[in-house]
Amino acid sequence: MDVSFLIHVSHMKKLLVFSLLMILPFPAHAQRIADSALAGGGLGTRIVAVVNDTVITTVDLDQRMKLAAFSAGLPADNAEVRMRLLPQILRALVDEQLQAQEAKRLDLSVSREEIDSALKQIAKDNNIPGDILQFVESHGVSPKAMRDQVKNGLLWSKVVQRSLRPRVDVGDDEIDAMIDRVRANTGKEEYLVSEILLTVDNPKDEDQVRQVAENLVAQIRAGANFAAVARQFSQGAGAAQGGDIGWIQQGQLAPEINKALQSAGPGQVSAPIRTATGFHILGIRNKRTISLGDPGKASVDLKQAFHPYTPDTKAGVMQEAFRMRSGVKSCATLERDLTKFSGWKPQKLGEVTLAKAPAWLADTVRNVATGGSSEPLETEKGAVVLFVCNRNETATVDRDAIMRTIGTEKLELQARRLLRDLRRGAYLDVRLGKS
Repeated sequence: MDVSFLIHVSHMKKLLVFSLLMILPFPAHAQRIADSALAGGGLGTRIVAVVNDTVITTVDLDQRMKLAAFSAGLPADNAEVRMRLLPQILRALVDEQLQAQEAKRLDLSVSREEIDSALKQIAKDNNIPGDILQFVESHGVSPKAMRDQVKNGLLWSKVVQRSLRPRVDVGDDEIDAMIDRVRANTGKEEYLVSEILLTVDNPKDEDQVRQVAENLVAQIRAGANFAAVARQFSQGAGAAQGGDIGWIQQGQLAPEINKALQSAGPGQVSAPIRTATGFHILGIRNKRTISLGDPGKASVDLKQAFHPYTPDTKAGVMQEAFRMRSGVKSCATLERDLTKFSGWKPQKLGEVTLAKAPAWLADTVRNVATGGSSEPLETEKGAVVLFVCNRNETATVDRDAIMRTIGTEKLELQARRLLRDLRRGAYLDVRLGKS
């Protein structure tokens, strides 16, 4: 199934595009010199990096630093903040030059009208009245720095649309597989997550990237806007959307991230999490139970295992309930499996609509996966374990929406790979700190 006509890159949709960032080798001595000079404002006007045939100057670096700090709600006049963020800002500028050069090679351009339209959309999204360039200038930020960033983002979007989108294809088997995964996880928890990813491409950059990640966490917890920080600094696929990576199911991401999700609640920001890719900062925006349809209209097909008890036998029966539960392989084999446990009787409860069921029953089975069983329950007459044999959802699956989701993920992955290839083939000379 060809989705090239359906997938609209999130960069263009938001009209607020910020480059995916990179980790360049940035020697420790250069870091120290740059930190000291920037903190004291003593760099002067010099070339800090050469990207093929383009130069990046200290003026470019300082203007972008102010823009990034302002956009993310960070204190631009704080020497420590500037020192920690300097490497990331320089890498972003290098990436933008690579992207703009690729656009030039493809003979792509952006009109003044397109840039103005994007700036108006940014102002609207952020509830900024009037001219956004005048607004940022009144806060000490260079209008040119903002205009250049938006222009380069739009150019990169056109590169992605021209070079990569025609290659993206989503098959029916991929859509079916995603629907099956959602159905298999119905009843489990999923999390609405924003992410800031700082990759570690070179082991010697480990400590430096960790320090940047820890500083960003501190600033966000102190009140900086997570989405704005993600747009400026994240190297993840959702950077252009403020780090939004959507609803994430348990076990869908790396084990280290999954563990952090399970212990976090809505509104929390995680400490930096190290994975094989780099350092992840998670913002947990919400949590819900997985369902393809309206959870209030969902129904479940239930069976139960029951064992009567008296006050004297209650403790023993409840203890045995855990052993019985682990000994039942599935709903289909419940009756046969229970013959191994004395006193336990199966019962078919049939289809139960959660919205009409007693609250205790709905709450118990709502988070039980299909084919799973509940924790043993104590009732007045005995112990009960509920088994969810099937779930029936009332909503029609939106295959087009799922196709667009898969297609966008594929497209952004290819964009990251293209940028990586551009880095590898480029002449890069980071001069900051060499003199």
